[in-house]
Order: sequence, then C-alpha cells, then structure tokens
Amino acid sequence: MTLTYTPEEADAQFDQLPNFAAKRLQEITEMFQPYIDVTDKYARLVSRLTNLLGHITPTDTQDVVVRDLMADVFDFLYESRGLIIGGKLIVAYPLARRAYESLSLLCLCGLDVEWANKWQEGGKIENRDVRKHLSAHPMGESKEDMQNLYNFFSTASHPNRGMIGERRLGTGNKYVLGMIGVPDTLSIVDYCIKHLELWHWLLLSVTYFYRYKLLTHDPAYLEVFDKTIEEGNQVKKWLVESMSQLIEDMTANDSM
Repeated sequence: MTLTYTPEEADAQFDQLPNFAAKRLQEITEMFQPYIDVTDKYARLVSRLTNLLGHITPTDTQDVVVRDLMADVFDFLYESRGLIIGGKLIVAYPLARRAYESLSLLCLCGLDVEWANKWQEGGKIENRDVRKHLSAHPMGESKEDMQNLYNFFSTASHPNRGMIGERRLGTGNKYVLGMIGVPDTLSIVDYCIKHLELWHWLLLSVTYFYRYKLLTHDPAYLEVFDKTIEEGNQVKKWLVESMSQLIEDMTANDSM
C-alpha cells in the first residue's frame, strides 16, 4: 500500500486549525444569536453588581464568601460560552461543571451563614452535601432541578466512550483535530440551555443576597434585572423548543 501522506500536507492541515475554528464559530453564532445576546445581559448585570460591591466594604464573613464565589462562577461561565459557541463542547465541559459546583456552593453559603463560615475556614464541602441542604432549605432549589443539573455535569467528569466521539481517523477521515468536523447541533443546544440556566441561577442568587444594597445604591438595576430575567425565560423556551424539534427531526430521519 502506497501512502499519499506527506509532512507538507500535515503542516498545511495544522496551519488551517484557526480557520476551521473561525468558520464553526461564525456558523454557530448566527444560529444562536438570541442566546448570546441574553447571556451578555446576564453577565453585564453581574458585572454591574460587582462594580458596586467594589465600593462597599464587606459586612461579614458570609458577604466575603459570596463575593469570592460570585467572581469565581462569573469567570468560568464567561469563558465557557466561547467554547460552547465554537462547538468545543468537551473542552467547555470542565469549565461549566466548575461553574455549577461553585454556584451551588454560593447559593448554600448565601442562605446559611454556618456553611459560609465553614467554607471560609477551609472546611471541605462535598457537592452531595450542598445538594442535600439546598433541596431541604425553604429558599433552596428543588431536588429534581438539582439532580438534573448534577446528572448533566457528571456525565463527562471522566473520559468515557459515550462522551468521546468516534472520529474514524484512518477509517474514512484523514484529519480530525480541532473543529474540522461539523459539531452536533443537538448537543450545542443542550449546552446552551444548561449554560443559560447557570447564568439565570447566579443572577437570581446574588441579586437576592445584595437586594438591600441595590435598593439603596442602584435601584435602577432592579428594573433591568426584571427585563433580563423575562428575556432569559423566553430564550430558554426557544432553546427547549428548538431541541424538541431537532429530536423530532432526527427520529423521523431514523425511521425512513
């Protein structure tokens, strides 16, 4: 068997990686613009709150903990969207999972000062304990919602055959790195839904925790907050409907 491979071809393929990524980014951005717009609005409000808090000294340990976790969640959510929109879902996954774990901890610490003190003192808090106490708290999250998010963010915690796609290198495909392949639209929609849910949860949590400071120093924030939450709900509805349509189309194609 004579190989057509040459080192020059290999170098050329590598040099094209940025172009592959740019093409996928453009394609997906056009498809998901409403999601991009509304997550920008969520991020902008959290940034606005952060700027306000930068001018106010924390009142206690709980306040310090919420501020630190808020910044941690923001950074991971902010960075993970570019990977999602770029179709790099497996790379985005650990960032989104970290955001989820920090966010659930933020919510618990914001609701219960004892947990905030334990965290600040360096105590180890397992996510299962966070889920347990949040679902039991009157102002926490429902057990079903917590379990659904946990299930999603546990699927690819470690490499497994179901999450790592078959790229068929050498058995149909000659080059499979980067974004040369077409990403799975259904998976992108699913990630967008979960990512939007995390932004929604973060904004609700920190706005509630700092509601009195906002009422005192930036009451106009709350009007923008209400509009953003409503827009976020509408975009999530659109994403869920899009996902259902994709599944329906896939099922119809499989039955043909």
